Amino acid sequence: MLRKPQLLSTRVIPRQIAIRPKDFQKELLDELKYHRATVVNSTALTHWIQEDRFEPAWADCVWRDVKSLEFDSIKDAQKKLREISPRWRYHGELLHRRGALIAEGVTGKKKSEVLQFPNLPLYSSDPVFTLAESNLLLYSHSVSRPTPDGYLPFQENKEVPPSRAYLKLWEALTLLGDWPKPGESVVDLGSSPGSWTWALSQLKANVLSIDRSDLSEQVLRDPNIEFRRGDAFSIKPTPMDWVFSDVICFPQKLFEYVQTWLESGHCKRFVCNIKLTGEADPAVIDQFKKLPHSRVIHVLHGKHELTWICHPKI
Repeated sequence: MLRKPQLLSTRVIPRQIAIRPKDFQKELLDELKYHRATVVNSTALTHWIQEDRFEPAWADCVWRDVKSLEFDSIKDAQKKLREISPRWRYHGELLHRRGALIAEGVTGKKKSEVLQFPNLPLYSSDPVFTLAESNLLLYSHSVSRPTPDGYLPFQENKEVPPSRAYLKLWEALTLLGDWPKPGESVVDLGSSPGSWTWALSQLKANVLSIDRSDLSEQVLRDPNIEFRRGDAFSIKPTPMDWVFSDVICFPQKLFEYVQTWLESGHCKRFVCNIKLTGEADPAVIDQFKKLPHSRVIHVLHGKHELTWICHPKI
């Protein structure tokens, strides 16, 4: 049984709601502490944060610029919500049944969509709301991912890719809203056994794939792929449309390497996984966040790692 939110007694309205990750709650709390964020309430699924100055990387989804709405009854809540927006999405947790009754009058049909990559999800961009108290709801027009809880269900390929690691790449590119186009040049660093290389080749990009170990034979047959055996970081910056990396290395080594690319000006679009062992140092993560046009997120198909995305549109 969920405990009642502390908000009931203090009536402090959060500016931001972070959807808590299932397996990385300590990492999220450490990140919030590092940024001196004030958690005004925690539920089983969320942290309610007083500040709205940054996007927590470890959150499954972030609702920003959160506002509150008081109401007298279910019909009154529906009326007031429709005055703000004709359609809504509902994220149920506290007082779920009451919230669901409100949602019946303001939400459209729930879409059970399996995503086919590469396509932008057809999920609604309608604002989201959740109940905080029996006569108080919280809502947001600014949701960091296409679904209120952040989950994206992809149609998987279980035959060719040598692992499910490509789902991390699909998720990152879908959240970015951009991906390599046919004929663009991309480099995949630390590519073996080849799931990311396979995913990039399916986009008809020209893939330079680098690793000390071989790619799987099925992946290597693709004519769009040039494989080079060697250290992933041995390649010096050269004109490329995209740089991708799923290299297992210390975060600081990756940071220093991508800096050489950024300083060269040879590429402006990056998707790189930051592998974390032991305690995840929020200061190291913050280094990546502070790079120009950067965003650091945890993809739900990933494990104890974060993904650094750098793109001119950010």
